[in-house]
Amino acid sequence: MQLDELDHAILQVLSEDARATYSEISKLVGVSVGTVRNRIVAMRESGSLHLRVWLDPYRAGIGLAATLLLRVQPDKLRAVTDELVALDATGYIATVAGDHDLMVDAFCKDVPHLDHLLHREIQAIDGVLSVTTYLVTDIKYDSNINMAGLLNDGTPTAAGDELAERRRSRSR
Repeated sequence: MQLDELDHAILQVLSEDARATYSEISKLVGVSVGTVRNRIVAMRESGSLHLRVWLDPYRAGIGLAATLLLRVQPDKLRAVTDELVALDATGYIATVAGDHDLMVDAFCKDVPHLDHLLHREIQAIDGVLSVTTYLVTDIKYDSNINMAGLLNDGTPTAAGDELAERRRSRSR
């Protein structure tokens, strides 16, 4: 799906506040509520837009996060990825360029759970050559994508600024 300027404006608003209503977005970008709804539905159906909930395990008191870098046999990359997807602790998987083949974000109840995940589950997958583990001690910032940087060379939009100011004034 090729995104146009209206799609970019809608995405900019959503990147500022993913909870923005169709009505709020329509006022900010200057089109009808129906147009906003149709554009968002089309982007979601095409796979261009994904909406998700992300929970910080530390602040929620439910566990820990680790980033795992895996080296994988080239002919086993798809099979290893499929097995990682099936693990409950896996939150994110990406192929990467460099010294490793896959980057995995894992969320575990505690250190023994992480140990089990590493030594009993991941290292047992056929094709996994090595795993480098980084325990995340604090999440300083999380963003799927820097939308302003992608959509308009980093220049904030008036719609995004207006929505952010509305949200700030409501929380005061």
